Amino acid sequence: MESSAYNKYLAAVKAANDCEERRAKELLRQIQADMVAKYGLGDRDVEYLIRQFRYHI
Repeated sequence: MESSAYNKYLAAVKAANDCEERRAKELLRQIQADMVAKYGLGDRDVEYLIRQFRYHI
């Protein structure tokens, strides 16, 4: 994953983590789906960003 995409996803994860729980989970699902579709679950950056999720989805 290129650094610009990584930074975009990291900012989105942090913003989602700051939302109310139901909204946060919805946003995190969308973020995860987008990352996995573009980079796959085997990407180390994707794995790290998913670990930054406040909630398990």
